[in-house]
Amino acid sequence: MQNYYRILGVSSTAPAAELERAYRALHARLSKRAARDPALNERLTEAYSGLQILLDPRRRWAYDQLLAQQPTPPLSGSRALLHRYAPVARWLNVALLAFCALLALDVALPLRELPGELVLRRTLVSVSVSAANPQVAYDIRTPLTRFRLASSIAPRAREGQFLTVWRTPLLGVVRRVSSPSSVEGAAPFEPYGTGVYGGALAALPVALLLTAALGAWPGRSAEMRVNTAVAGSLLWLLTVVVMWLF
Repeated sequence: MQNYYRILGVSSTAPAAELERAYRALHARLSKRAARDPALNERLTEAYSGLQILLDPRRRWAYDQLLAQQPTPPLSGSRALLHRYAPVARWLNVALLAFCALLALDVALPLRELPGELVLRRTLVSVSVSAANPQVAYDIRTPLTRFRLASSIAPRAREGQFLTVWRTPLLGVVRRVSSPSSVEGAAPFEPYGTGVYGGALAALPVALLLTAALGAWPGRSAEMRVNTAVAGSLLWLLTVVVMWLF
């Protein structure tokens, strides 16, 4: 006897709306390949048949009675592990979503202005991507901030000079700098690179958001929850490393 709940990837107490969402997600994931694969086509057919039964309260009640009389087949070792860790994986995906929300809020809130930041140290660092094209930048440290400047604008931030720094209010990421006493003028300029707050690297938190949302969404299979949690954790680690470096 087919277990339609397992085919749809939902629990036996799933309401009608969750059953329909699960079927739509399964159909969207398999429909293109099912046209060429008879096994996937049969799986979609079984899922649709099961959906019709489970959406009818009387037929669902009768089906549940029959299903309860069937012996439960033991899960294989890998599947048992997936089902064991699926709840933890879902909460991890929720935590990753909260991290994405923190980043979004940090970007949306007004920048905090820090006037009179004294340049304590200026360190030359290499930012080359290859030995054939050597490039350098400068790490700038003040009492409350740390950021990097391209070599072309580094003379605006000499040791002992006072700067005005604008950083995000929650995570303290420096977004703009001004050097009022510089001969080049007090016009604000941006630090070297923009990290995950702009440019190509902004794709990292976007990918993290999509991955975590997919794993936290109701009705996901245990395998999807665990896989998205692992992928999301790697994306989170990469995002944090980029934020630290830039």
